[in-house]
Amino acid sequence: MVLLPALTPDVAILHAQYVGEDGTVRVKGLTFADVEQAKSADLVIVTCEEIVPRSFIRLDPDQNTLPPFFVNAIVKVPYGAHPTACYGFYDYDPKHLNLYKKVAKDDESFKKYLEEWVYGVSTHEEYLEHIGVAALLSIKANPVVGYAQGLDRK
Repeated sequence: MVLLPALTPDVAILHAQYVGEDGTVRVKGLTFADVEQAKSADLVIVTCEEIVPRSFIRLDPDQNTLPPFFVNAIVKVPYGAHPTACYGFYDYDPKHLNLYKKVAKDDESFKKYLEEWVYGVSTHEEYLEHIGVAALLSIKANPVVGYAQGLDRK
């Protein structure tokens, strides 16, 4: 038998669709390990697509994922999960993920990627401008099904 100590991260950052003004978090769709990471961290920062009134977050309380006492900070960051998906808002960006897959194969290409997409932009808004409106619209989710229908996923 092998025993490992529990992971206790200093900070957990997760992205959600909705956060109430009081810090109540609502993640629609799969949560993966986000909830467990948040519960085990000393500090929790939640980025979100929308900060909503308490009256909204109180509707369907069984849909809420984390109570406000787990959350230390909330930050509205539209498209904050890009190039991955945020169910109901936007799909993953296959072109960007394929670019990443290609450049991650060697150190020099990856350094150039970091210069362009990470260090080369000073704000999230600048990052979104660099992606481009057309690319963002192409991954916009159909709110009924939760993903982008007809998206070329190659």
